[in-house]
Amino acid sequence: MRKNPSLFICAALLILTAGCESNKTRVAEGSVIGGVIGAAAGGIIGHQMGRGAEGAAIGAAAGAAGGALIGAQIEKPGQKQEGTVTTAPLTLSQIVDMSKQGTSEEAIIDKIKTTNSKFTLTQQDIDYLKGQGVSQKVIDAMQAK
Repeated sequence: MRKNPSLFICAALLILTAGCESNKTRVAEGSVIGGVIGAAAGGIIGHQMGRGAEGAAIGAAAGAAGGALIGAQIEKPGQKQEGTVTTAPLTLSQIVDMSKQGTSEEAIIDKIKTTNSKFTLTQQDIDYLKGQGVSQKVIDAMQAK
């Protein structure tokens, strides 16, 4: 009986890359899906040339690599990647929270800039921010356009 390496490769990919909860992107899912699809396509193409197993193995490897690259770009819902920039604009309460937590003025201002947060502050907002201990430098950065 002849062994099928594509089945082995797909099983190995599934075992090696599947499911860590701590994985913050969809690398594992992309790798497995790409590997399975690649193995199937490679097997079909390879079978036409009398080399189905080799085609499946090559297709699985190429599909897994491509799927992993695509999966790496897709963030799982509810998880932030370390070192990435939050794209959602900041709110007044987030500014206050960062200030109360002792985050430096520079870090808060940098976060305002990197999230492209825009504020239209009323005098009431400014009084609230000052009352919560937000520095004038941060308030000025919030008002910069």
